[in-house]
Amino acid sequence: MIEIRDMHADDISEVIRIEKNSFDEPWTEMLFYLDLYTKVSNNWVLTLEEKIRAFVCFYLIADEIHLNNIAVDPDFRCQGLAQKLLNKMFEFAKEHEVAFITLEVNEHNDKAKNFYKKNGFKQVGLRPKYYEHDQADALIMTMEIKS
Repeated sequence: MIEIRDMHADDISEVIRIEKNSFDEPWTEMLFYLDLYTKVSNNWVLTLEEKIRAFVCFYLIADEIHLNNIAVDPDFRCQGLAQKLLNKMFEFAKEHEVAFITLEVNEHNDKAKNFYKKNGFKQVGLRPKYYEHDQADALIMTMEIKS
């Protein structure tokens, strides 16, 4: 059974494992702890068979959501788990009268770019050499929320 719930401090070790297996520049443990106690931050985990398999972290600021981080355990990818998290975030956005959602994605991450495009995000800008490990640009993507 799949459940999406708030992330708790005792989830962070499992979240870090997924994070490190997902990104070349993973967030630190401290960043996740700080995010849990940031007023505008929303952090959810997706559990499957009572084990954390994916997570999402985003900020709600005024009428904007900024998607900071979404990742799925590599052994559970291509099963629609990221889509379930994104769909729940879309529901949250509508409930909170959000006007748009923004995010940054590595220009070389074709799977993520395609996932976001499939969900209605469009590239609106660029952050040159945003990623340290490969000096890649970050594509700024946005999606308007229809009320």
